[in-house]
Amino acid sequence: MSGLSTLQCALEAESSGVFDATEGGAMNRRTLRRIGLFAAAVLIAAGCGGGGDATTSAQSRYAGNTGDQSTASTSAPAGTPPPSTPASPEDSAGPPTPPSASQSAASPAATASGSAPGSRPATNGAVPSRQSAGAAPPPASPHPGGTVATPAPAPPAPGAPTPGVPGPGDQTGVTNGEVVLGMHMPQSGPFGAVVGKAWEGAEAEFRAMNDAGGINGRRIRLIVDDDQYSAQGAESAVRDLIENKKVFALSCPFGVDQCTVGVNYANSRGVPYLHGGMAEAFLAAKPWAFPVTPSYPYGAVRLFDYLFTKRGYTPARKIAAFYLNSQNLDEMVAQADQKLAAYKAKFAVKYPAEKDQSDFSAAITKMQRAGVDTVWFHTAPDLIAKFAAQAKVLAFKPQYVFTTTIGGDIFATAAAGNLDGAYGLAGFADPEWSGTAQFRHDFQKYYPNEDIDEFKLLSYVNARVFVEGLRRAGAGLGRDSFARGMNSIDSLDTGISSLIDYKDNRIGAPDHKLAVWEIHGTRTDQTTGFDF
Repeated sequence: MSGLSTLQCALEAESSGVFDATEGGAMNRRTLRRIGLFAAAVLIAAGCGGGGDATTSAQSRYAGNTGDQSTASTSAPAGTPPPSTPASPEDSAGPPTPPSASQSAASPAATASGSAPGSRPATNGAVPSRQSAGAAPPPASPHPGGTVATPAPAPPAPGAPTPGVPGPGDQTGVTNGEVVLGMHMPQSGPFGAVVGKAWEGAEAEFRAMNDAGGINGRRIRLIVDDDQYSAQGAESAVRDLIENKKVFALSCPFGVDQCTVGVNYANSRGVPYLHGGMAEAFLAAKPWAFPVTPSYPYGAVRLFDYLFTKRGYTPARKIAAFYLNSQNLDEMVAQADQKLAAYKAKFAVKYPAEKDQSDFSAAITKMQRAGVDTVWFHTAPDLIAKFAAQAKVLAFKPQYVFTTTIGGDIFATAAAGNLDGAYGLAGFADPEWSGTAQFRHDFQKYYPNEDIDEFKLLSYVNARVFVEGLRRAGAGLGRDSFARGMNSIDSLDTGISSLIDYKDNRIGAPDHKLAVWEIHGTRTDQTTGFDF
């Protein structure tokens, strides 16, 4: 461990003692602080333990090395629950199947053929599109790398199983009394400890629907598989859910690399797939994909619109980009470049970080020498926590800005107050925002002793959209009728996220107005509604 890393860990350990002393506010905010403190401890312990190739030369990353070279461990800890299997129809009235870790062997991540990012279809006018803002289409960029899996046959187009009157299509995972949704997310390793029981957000929605008689007479059952926070783990989980557990549809609430692999595999099998935001061009030829939160490129573009129109930024500002080194984020960075160019500005430094990286001193020094005053971060909580702690040691005090995808309070708490004053945009709500009242009511009804966090809220959003798709599919439920139902959704207001509109623009369905979030110490607060 380097001297800086040792000092970083000491500072973070010392900072952790501040959390208990500074807790305050409503009871639900205190409980969020407690889970945030635990998450921070897990993340910091993982980072300070070394792990991965922490000694890789930072200069090699500056030289344009943007390939995703990192992989997370795919081994589950001892004591992982055994895999669950779908209940028989006569058992469908029982409680939802508890989550399980996939025991299938990890295999190389499936990949998509590259396609050049271009202009996406026009939105319904809720916000200006990137093309209307004068940005040219971004240059072609590759899509997920890695070992290419055996190509699967192209799936049929949703809603057109056979000529003539549309039918329900494939009814795997559907009986007269039940429909089964599979969900994958980290359940093991350091990030699994952070995510925890995020699936409870979705299950709260499903239990509320089941108690009200189900959707078109069918109860919803949830099966959760562990994707181990890695592309390889995600493919194993998705394969297990589709091939072994025979789910009707899939959901991936968060994790760009995991969701990208999941979309690829599910689309090759003609399985509907609800997921968090990612690249847009990647989804163009994947008709079974349904994003439920704003895309990463869209979030980046709107953030820089916000900085230059609401926060007084000018081309004189020196902005650095600090983001996860993944080809799945190439389109986001390209769109951000174009948006800055429209304001006659550009990044002073761009730094792609590895998943398992611990030492950011070279990156910080480079930013200091370039006169950087603002750092836009788009990483997992552990990476920005380590970066911010080391920046403090090196007397680097930039303005941090972000496009929040997950975490909310977890980012702020993991950083031990080192992100104080940061602000950004998000497509989902703070669990304490007034619009989340229905979510809080449903969740606390079924999980009165559990804490609410942003991960659970995001899985709840996925569940709400899934339920709406089921309603619109009608009694004759199949994968094609479900896809038709999803594609008919027009400006769905979940109450806790940006509007969703698959009817006018499936790929950019959630790309609507965003909310402003600000970090105050070790907490993150939503300060506006979805109005930017």
